[in-house]
Amino acid sequence: MPAGTAARAADWVATYDALASRRDTLSPAELDELGLAAWFLGHESECERTWDAAHRAYLEAGETDAAMRCVFWLGFTLADRGEVVRAGAWMARLAELSAASAPSLLGDAALALAQGATAYAQGRVEESVGLCERAAASARAAGDLDLEVLATMSLARSLVFSGRPVEGFAAMDRVMLAVSSGRVSDRAAGPAYCAVIASCIDRWDIDRARVWTRDLSEWCDAQRGLEPFRGECSVHRASVLQLLGEWDEAAATLADVCERERRALALEHAYYGVAELHRLAGRRDEAEAAYRRAAELGREVQPGLARLRRDEGRTATARSGIVRALESAPSLSIRAELLAAQVELEVEHGDPAVAAGAAAQLRAMADLMATPYLGAQADRADARLLLQADAADRALPLLRRAWSAWRQLEAPYEAAVTRVLLGRANRAAGDEEAAQLEFDAARTVLADLGAVADLDRLERTAAGAGRSAAAASAGLTRREVEVLRLIAGGRTNRQIAQELFLSERTVARHVSNILGKLGLANRAGATAFAFEHGLAAAS
Repeated sequence: MPAGTAARAADWVATYDALASRRDTLSPAELDELGLAAWFLGHESECERTWDAAHRAYLEAGETDAAMRCVFWLGFTLADRGEVVRAGAWMARLAELSAASAPSLLGDAALALAQGATAYAQGRVEESVGLCERAAASARAAGDLDLEVLATMSLARSLVFSGRPVEGFAAMDRVMLAVSSGRVSDRAAGPAYCAVIASCIDRWDIDRARVWTRDLSEWCDAQRGLEPFRGECSVHRASVLQLLGEWDEAAATLADVCERERRALALEHAYYGVAELHRLAGRRDEAEAAYRRAAELGREVQPGLARLRRDEGRTATARSGIVRALESAPSLSIRAELLAAQVELEVEHGDPAVAAGAAAQLRAMADLMATPYLGAQADRADARLLLQADAADRALPLLRRAWSAWRQLEAPYEAAVTRVLLGRANRAAGDEEAAQLEFDAARTVLADLGAVADLDRLERTAAGAGRSAAAASAGLTRREVEVLRLIAGGRTNRQIAQELFLSERTVARHVSNILGKLGLANRAGATAFAFEHGLAAAS
């Protein structure tokens, strides 16, 4: 998928000021442009009044197609804001104009698209597919690329939702290629970007989301005064940044949304994202507060809240929270995450049969959507079940395939979590050395990310058996005991790294951890501790 071209600069503040200063003398087209500028600036009431005036001025001038296009945009933007009743009134006005005027391709396109959007919202997905196909064809014949792009966008969404994701994603690509070519007006570009990216993220098509989110950010930056898409753009961008391991930048982006955004839909997702980053970093009180704010705004706060409860040791509460969320018919993307979390929680703390059922549902979703992200989630879920059933030999290939997918997606956190499971599988298969290598690799990534809760679980997993009572009481992991023995044997960090097949950076972190846990100032003290407690290697 090629990247988009440079976004065209637009100064909506200057456009609005210039047109508003002579409102009483504006032509129908200029009124239309003023309404568009008001929309981009977030002046919602002004936008509706002006577009209403523009549509009436078009009718007086005998420009019926332009009037219908204006009415369509009024209904479309109101529906996008969630004002269903008023949007419906304007779409009814569109139907009146269409019925009272001579047949036209543009009128047919606008009306079919409006009807298709209504059918989709009411769950009549197959009907929506047919209407959107008709709208796209009519818009194409009328030479209106904006309406054609919006119709194709709506068609793509309906196709994916109806179980035809390959066709749907292909339609999305056509939309984005048209937008990035610069042939689509800014009026259509913003809604197209947001709708397609939201669909990609909702279906965990991360490759597409990453490309188009970058282009949307550039487009937003080129629009001076832009308001309607800034919040959504930032939330989408933060989701991608979090997946890519850029947690600090994601947190800063979401904090800005929480401070400046007015729309509840963008805010609820922003607060949930903030909560997730706090949870991952071990800041439980801050996570709790952000989850509560997201819930107040209407966001489903599972599975994040369940994982927070798990970290607090409240596993029964965590499991019941997942069950409740699954019963509430969540969106596709949230359902996938809920199922993955249910597998994890039930395998570790609950009912293996429930875990198996959740894994089967996740696998069916992955097979349907055929995206690398969902495939890796399904592989990891199945591997958890196999590990629980003492079938490490069958879990290992699934985990390696999942890890490879996460690496291809450049998702360091997900890759690290998978390497922890790879370590467990290797240990269960009798290869402790390979297990420790996986744990070390995961530890390095999780420490760099600041994933405190996961590091704590990793240390408990990596410790295993075979430590002395002194090492256990000090909280030393098996790998740290190995490093301590080599310190006591006089090895340098470089020699330890070569002997254990680690990087010097990882060895330095182990040495720092050992000294900190033992309350010692230097390697000499560590050597003395090792000899005193029988941890030094035999000569």
